[in-house]
Amino acid sequence: MTVSNATTIMVGLGEVKISKDPETVLACLGLGSCVAISAFDATAKVGGMAHVVLPASHGRTGEKASRYADVAVPLLFKTLRERGAVDSRLVINLVGGAQMSLAAGIATAFKIGEENVAAVSAALTAEGLKPKSVELGGHKGRTIRLFIESGKAMVASAGEESREL
Repeated sequence: MTVSNATTIMVGLGEVKISKDPETVLACLGLGSCVAISAFDATAKVGGMAHVVLPASHGRTGEKASRYADVAVPLLFKTLRERGAVDSRLVINLVGGAQMSLAAGIATAFKIGEENVAAVSAALTAEGLKPKSVELGGHKGRTIRLFIESGKAMVASAGEESREL
């Protein structure tokens, strides 16, 4: 498969997407303070991605509850397991959680990126899982792509070339 033959499925704000189609690429574009969790099981040939927007649901439920780390992380791994993934085979990557400030002087006022990273990390620990690689923090937006055919995860920071995680 070449990238040009692939179907890209965008994982939007608060979404969780799973695929077993080898011609699929799951992608989160322009992550700032949000955190993307990608996971792939090479034996089951299934991958998934969650796009976390905020750290805690505080009991909120419904269609948009997966925007919160405490809902999205368990949902991602529950769905992957239902599709045949086994925890010990999962390759997990975390990307995002940047400190994106709009103006000088307010950088310390909003710590959503840090809070998202902490919440995602806590949710992974609760699932008994650890990431293989992390590309978190900083001040640049990032994009992550997960190629279902190979399980390869690629990340690109704003203004930089893509690299494999």
